[in-house]
Amino acid sequence: MSRFAPAIALGLMCLGLAGCAGSTPPLTYDIVATRSFAASPKSAKYQLVVSEPAAVQPLDTNRIMVKPSAGTVSYYKGVAWSDRLPRLVQTRMVETIQNSGAVKAVGTTSGDYTLATELRSFQIDASGGHAAAEVELFAKLVNNNSGKVVAQKGFSSRVVSNSDEPAQAVAALNQAFTEVMQDTTTWVATKR
Repeated sequence: MSRFAPAIALGLMCLGLAGCAGSTPPLTYDIVATRSFAASPKSAKYQLVVSEPAAVQPLDTNRIMVKPSAGTVSYYKGVAWSDRLPRLVQTRMVETIQNSGAVKAVGTTSGDYTLATELRSFQIDASGGHAAAEVELFAKLVNNNSGKVVAQKGFSSRVVSNSDEPAQAVAALNQAFTEVMQDTTTWVATKR
């Protein structure tokens, strides 16, 4: 082994760290928890656990997805969600249900029922010439005592974006998410 090997390795490591330190961090966006509801749902008398949504690999990231054409997946450059999308959606779902008062209590650890969801879409579709936000969530309400699914339903929204630029796209995604969460929250409140 060369007597210069440790010095060379240290030099390469420093160059690698300098390259990372000089890179520009992505512009970070967040999903907004829903605060307003068309009609306040009557509170269900149970405690609800909201699990992290299951998601396919292209959605299980902090990158913001865009579909430039049918059957293709891409991501916006230089922008990201503030956390992995499934984790961020779970956090905002808990906040939304808390804001609504739809159930007696809601959290992520223990309760009478679990809201188990699949995140099926959360992207900008630019394939049709006009950019549109697409959010789709499939929900199951599971009785934690029996393990049985007591209800299940899909919720979706498509909101046309003013453009496919990231800021406008995220605004449209937030609007679509709000619509999906308003419907999901009302549905949760009716399950007694």
